[in-house]
Amino acid sequence: MTSPAESTAHVKLQRLWKGTLFVGIGGGYVLLVAMLFVYHGWRAALLALFLIGVSQFFRYIANDVDRIGWRMTNESDQSAGETTKRYQKRMLFALASLIQALNLALIYQAYHLGDLRWMLPMLLGLVLIEVLYARIRSVNRRVEFEEASYGFKDRGPLTRGPEAMRASNQARLDNKLEELKALADEGLISRKAYEKARDKHRIRSVMDEP
Repeated sequence: MTSPAESTAHVKLQRLWKGTLFVGIGGGYVLLVAMLFVYHGWRAALLALFLIGVSQFFRYIANDVDRIGWRMTNESDQSAGETTKRYQKRMLFALASLIQALNLALIYQAYHLGDLRWMLPMLLGLVLIEVLYARIRSVNRRVEFEEASYGFKDRGPLTRGPEAMRASNQARLDNKLEELKALADEGLISRKAYEKARDKHRIRSVMDEP
C-alpha cells in the first residue's frame, strides 16, 4: 500500500508534470506567433495572438466547468441533479466547440497567407498543442485539479500576490487531506475522523472563494 509520503511525492511530481506541459504549450504558441511575425509581419502575428488569447479565456472557463463536473461525479454530490449535470456537459461541449472554431480560424489564416506551406505546419502545431491539453486534463483528474507547479514553491510564472497565497494554502490543505485519507485506508485513523476533516476542508474552500 502506498505510504502518505509516497502519495504526497507522487502528487507533487504530477503537478510538476502539469507545469511542464503548460510550458510546452506556451512555447508552441510563441513559436507559431513568432513565425507569423517574421515571415508575414505584425498584422498577421497580432491577429493570431488575438485568436490564441480568446481561446485561452475559453479554456480557463472550460477547465473550471470540467472541475465542477469531476466533483459532481467523484464526490457523490447529491445536491447536483441530472439537469445540472446535463447543463454542465452542454456547457463544456459549447466551450470546446468555440475553442476548436478559433483553431480553425488560425488554420484558415495560415492557408490564406501561404497555402499548404503554412497551413500544414499550423495544423500540426495546433494538433500537438491539443494533445498536450488532453494530457493536462488527464493529470487534473489524478491530482484532483490542483494547480500546476513550476518548481517555485507552488508559484507559477504568472501568479503573484494574494491569489498565489490562496493557491499555495489550498495546495497544503489538499496535501494534508491526502495524507489523512491514506491513514484512514491503512486503518491508523477512523473513517469518521477522515470524513470530518474532509468536510471541514470543503467548507473552508467554499468560504475562501472570492
